[in-house]
Amino acid sequence: MNRENLALMPAHIRKIPQAMFSMYSYRKGQDITPECNSVGCIIGHCTALDPNPLPRWGEGGIRFCDWAVKFTELVGDEWKWCFSSKWLTTDNTPEGAALRIEWLLNNGLPENWVEQMNGTAPLCYA
Repeated sequence: MNRENLALMPAHIRKIPQAMFSMYSYRKGQDITPECNSVGCIIGHCTALDPNPLPRWGEGGIRFCDWAVKFTELVGDEWKWCFSSKWLTTDNTPEGAALRIEWLLNNGLPENWVEQMNGTAPLCYA
């Protein structure tokens, strides 16, 4: 886990209007410009925090998952807790996304994270 990079994300995410945020889509149309004013999830919006070149599919779109793994060093369940599109139906808000990252940094992965993500257990960060 890259704690330093993860710690940058909550403040950035909180600035995103709800109308420009969706846990379902990295960036509408996989645009090649990260600041394209399209709807995006945590990953899509937070590419702006990285001064390094973004991984791309040849001359095409950004490889968002590859970027997220490299930038955050999260994999598996921790990655899903922060970035899964399944949050779309449970907590599809920039504030919730920021709180999940902060929870992970401060408390680790909750034991019942899957139930929280699926809406069958109360959110520990609410």
